[in-house]
Amino acid sequence: MPQDPAAKKLLILGAGVGGLSVIKEIAEYDSAAAILDEIDITIVDEDFSHFLGFTLPWVMRGWRAADSVPIRPTEAALSRVNRVTGRVSAIDPQRRQATLADDTTLEFDALILATGARNAVDRVPGLADAVINGVAVHYYDYDAAAEAHRALSGFSGGRLMFLVTSPVYRCPVAPYEGAMLAADLLEATGVRAATEITAYTPEAQPMPSAGPYAGVELIAFLQQRGIAFHAEHQVVAVDSARRTVTFDNGTEAGFDLLMFIPPHRPAVTIGDEEWISVDTATMGTRHPGIYAIGDTTSVTTPWGRSLPKAAAFARNGAVSAARSALHYLGVIDGTEELSGQGYCYLDTGAGASSRGAGDFFAEPPQIHLSTPSAELNRQKTDEEHQWRALWETETPVLR
Repeated sequence: MPQDPAAKKLLILGAGVGGLSVIKEIAEYDSAAAILDEIDITIVDEDFSHFLGFTLPWVMRGWRAADSVPIRPTEAALSRVNRVTGRVSAIDPQRRQATLADDTTLEFDALILATGARNAVDRVPGLADAVINGVAVHYYDYDAAAEAHRALSGFSGGRLMFLVTSPVYRCPVAPYEGAMLAADLLEATGVRAATEITAYTPEAQPMPSAGPYAGVELIAFLQQRGIAFHAEHQVVAVDSARRTVTFDNGTEAGFDLLMFIPPHRPAVTIGDEEWISVDTATMGTRHPGIYAIGDTTSVTTPWGRSLPKAAAFARNGAVSAARSALHYLGVIDGTEELSGQGYCYLDTGAGASSRGAGDFFAEPPQIHLSTPSAELNRQKTDEEHQWRALWETETPVLR
């Protein structure tokens, strides 16, 4: 859509769950039509394709094909928004400009950064070589998840290690969900009894941000499925020739197939800050009129833990940042702080899922994992269907 030179410019960087949730939030305001008379909204993304993270273990398990996972918003869904395809290379807070990889510059009056995190396999010595040599795989993008499925389907037994490479990663249950779904798959292929499955993490327990209970309950899920859990093991190197992992406590562990959670890095930064600190009252950065949400941010809860990099908090951040940006632009009154209410589904195999939900800002959180059920699994799949239907539609989200 053409831009009005007199309108105030809201620039959204990233069209994943966070960035699209900003648009959804604005659409739900009673005053949405009046707001759109005063501002121009531009959204930038590399390819306007994203996915819900919890669908990737389904690809690893073999329940979904890789090409069924991407969600691509239609032109109609974003018909009141200026779409720009490109990769963001820099943000200049003083000049109020974002620069793309092709040197295009986009001006803004307010900006919401929602570009997320990227995999950074090269941050662990030897890990990239292990991938190249075919002894290590991950499932943190849909093509990699398909490769992980092929590796598991061809696995004939031995030592299967799940490795969390860094305490900073997307979806806190994914390593353990992956281990349980791998056990489920190997049961189906007939080699579970011949396979030792282990999980290593630098964390003291799974889901540390969820309080004292959920992690203990998750470990019990693993133990019930014959999966050994090893806490406080930070990887320092992988040796693909010897098929060993060395940890910072001086110990080594061997594997025949390594399934790893890759190190992460933010896709876009501002200045010298890697993970971007925000004020949870507004999701504002240290730069006026610039907000950040989702996986690119670093939020410490009142309990002293890092808020999980999860879709629930990208959506919560979008609620706060949308209102804050519009308030900054002078088109609405008031702001809204980031909500600590969050949840996560956890597939446990055999068509069942568990769920943990509660206030992550409590001191401490009182979150428990529910008994796995087919009904919770249905709710999880419904969540994807509803989100996909919102964006793969011929109906404008903003009207």
